[in-house]
Amino acid sequence: MAEKNMIIALVLSIIWSGLGLIYAGDIQKGIILAVLAIIAELIFLFVSAIFGIVVFIIWVYSLYATYQEVKAVNGE
Repeated sequence: MAEKNMIIALVLSIIWSGLGLIYAGDIQKGIILAVLAIIAELIFLFVSAIFGIVVFIIWVYSLYATYQEVKAVNGE
C-alpha cells in the first residue's frame, strides 16, 4: 500500500470523524466512526445536549485512530 500523508489524513478527520481512516485504508472502521458520529450528532441536536460530550469523544478517538493507522501504513 502506498504511503499516506499524515496531514491530509488528520485534516480529513477534523472535517468529519472517520474520513481520515477511510483515506488511510481502514474503510470499515472509518465508516463505523462516521455513522456513530452522525447518530451521536442527531441525538445531540434533537434529544439531549449531553451527547455533545459523546460527539467530542468520537472526534478525538477518530483523530487518534487516524494517527495510529497512518503510522502503521507508512511503516513507522
